Amino acid sequence: MDPTLFASILGAGGSIAGALAGTALGYKLSNSKAEVDVYIDNRVWAYYMPSNFAMYIPITVINEGSHSGTITDFKLILTSPTKQKWELFWQDFAEENSHKGEGWGPGRAASPILVHGKSGTQHYLRFASLGKTSDELSDVALQTGEYNLEIKAFDRNSKDFISKSYLFNVETEAQETLAARRQNKEDLGTWWFPIRSSLQK
Repeated sequence: MDPTLFASILGAGGSIAGALAGTALGYKLSNSKAEVDVYIDNRVWAYYMPSNFAMYIPITVINEGSHSGTITDFKLILTSPTKQKWELFWQDFAEENSHKGEGWGPGRAASPILVHGKSGTQHYLRFASLGKTSDELSDVALQTGEYNLEIKAFDRNSKDFISKSYLFNVETEAQETLAARRQNKEDLGTWWFPIRSSLQK
């Protein structure tokens, strides 16, 4: 076969194969689903509202898929060392105001989070437990020991599609301070706890 003709055929074949591979990759990317995941970032804050226990949770939401994804709601499940459980519900996007010389404050009300494809966002979220005792105090009374904190994220069909568990320890000083704040409805001071994944236990 003539060398020039052979080279032309080989080049054409390579171009066709490249075009087909590019088309296949483009099809795969355009049809991939959202791959949303949620992580709690390093630490959490606990405090007592006048009648409720609450937590500030810093989270990172990522989407490694090409399509956008939506989280419509979150819920926390706090489990004590004695296996008592409390549910905390998402209230709003929180604002950390230490740069203003102030404490935490509520931001905009809880609303769906849209995560575009191949992107990530970071948020502070405030959760609260709604249970109360007969004397109008929160029914969450922390004791010393190891706590499990599970965060659940819900999709558009109100199904939890992400669940992550973390651990943190309440030491004596933190327990005593928060116990006093539970009784004093004017003390809204927070206490932060470092967390670790329950898989690292």
